[in-house]
Amino acid sequence: MSRSTVNYDQVLHLWPRGMSALQAVAWGTLAYVVAHTLVRILFSDVIAVDWVGETVYAQTLDWGQTPKYPPLPAWVLWAVHQVTGPSVLSTLIVKYAVLWAAFVVYFLAARKVLANDGWAVLATLCVLLIFQVAWNAHEGVTHTIFLILAAPLTLLAVLRAADTGEHRWVAYVALGVAVAIGALSKQAYFAGLVALGLAMLLQPRFRAVVFDWRILIAGATCTMLAGPHYIWALSSGFDYGAAASATLGQPGVENVLAQVSAGLISSIQAPVLFLSPLLPVLLLTFPRAFGWGNLVHPGTHGVPGGDPVRLVRDTVLFGIVVLIVPVLVAGVAHYGERWMHPLMLLAPIYLVAMIRAMHPSPARLRLFVGIVFAVTALALGWRLAGFVNPSPLTCGKCRLEVPYAALAKGVAEMGFAGGTILAGDEHIAGNMRTHFPDARVVALNYDYYDPPENDALAGQCLVIWRPSAGQSTAVVPAAAFSYAGLSRLPDAAQARAFRLAHGHAFKPDDYQVSQFAAVLMPASGRCR
Repeated sequence: MSRSTVNYDQVLHLWPRGMSALQAVAWGTLAYVVAHTLVRILFSDVIAVDWVGETVYAQTLDWGQTPKYPPLPAWVLWAVHQVTGPSVLSTLIVKYAVLWAAFVVYFLAARKVLANDGWAVLATLCVLLIFQVAWNAHEGVTHTIFLILAAPLTLLAVLRAADTGEHRWVAYVALGVAVAIGALSKQAYFAGLVALGLAMLLQPRFRAVVFDWRILIAGATCTMLAGPHYIWALSSGFDYGAAASATLGQPGVENVLAQVSAGLISSIQAPVLFLSPLLPVLLLTFPRAFGWGNLVHPGTHGVPGGDPVRLVRDTVLFGIVVLIVPVLVAGVAHYGERWMHPLMLLAPIYLVAMIRAMHPSPARLRLFVGIVFAVTALALGWRLAGFVNPSPLTCGKCRLEVPYAALAKGVAEMGFAGGTILAGDEHIAGNMRTHFPDARVVALNYDYYDPPENDALAGQCLVIWRPSAGQSTAVVPAAAFSYAGLSRLPDAAQARAFRLAHGHAFKPDDYQVSQFAAVLMPASGRCR
């Protein structure tokens, strides 16, 4: 049988008979996120990096906490806290509910582009070979999780808006909601929106979406949802230009030519690294798919002037243009691959269209699917190994092993019953919230967020920090004194040092320790 006569619907039927592709994706990705949730929650009650900050922010429901990052993760976490209270479970519910929805929406968008269930499933599986999703998404990221949802949701809304029908206005409302989700997730989303918008202008069918009067409905919807935060942020006086320069600059590169060269290299390097190991695996498995013909015409289809495959291709290519222009105009010298979600997350749909155009053999398709499942199982197993055998190799800094529960027990024994906790860093702050949910928690290194005082609290002031090596517990952080309006510790203050073993079933009790210091004193100043 020649490759051109292969029944790909049969080869790519990767789900049980009697079940639709959408049901298979929904149930399969649900099993995936539940497995990662169980591996996480059964072995650690510590809140992961990034989520500790959102746990601090979720004490209040505000238009924003810091102008640097939009508030959507904190908003959603606040809502979940009203049911579960602050806990590691609440962060996992938010993270994995959004990630699960992102996979389902990605499939729906891919099916709309590729017009085939099997190829859409394959495109969704490709996402599991993107390191920033398959690994980093589990390890910490907060705002980026919502970007993983916003990117395919925006594409899906655009494709639905391009369809003719009596209720097209609903698609424009959905487009406004999708853009609002992206805008409230991370400002980097706008770069992806620009790339998609430029791609839309190249084809009459999608250009008509931009110039249809209903686009005002999308704009009004987005403004209503995201506008108040940006009004708050812009009125805060935050210097976005300085923040962007600090993030996108490259220390030590001052020569203009060297700066531009570094930026141009990074403009290509960051997308390629973002698409790893997916891109190398596809190159090895389907080398013919990367011929010039497939790159330019990746099995396009659709009505004249409205080819969804071409739309995705052009969006990916404009994504690279969006990276290059700031290099040439503003001297941007560096892009991180972890910032590429809004620009490159749709690339697997384009890559699968290229594979389809070469008419691959069933054996190669099965090999690729096998690699995806093997890598997915390996990632889950490696995360499990980080808990079963924690080490710099398996879990890096192993922050999820820090004994915050023992620290909370220790400060409770000191007599802390309620009031305000002044934490030396966001990790202490976020994790203390889970053990003292009724306390007011302040992260001293978050000088831009100060939760309101609660007169109903018991009125004690507890300071917890990580002392430097050899430092006395009496050396309270200066920021704590300033916050409490004190110049020295009051006579009634209690001080205690904690040297807490991480403890592990398969390790010596003292294989690793964390040191903390705490001072408990009567209410003073804003610490009450």
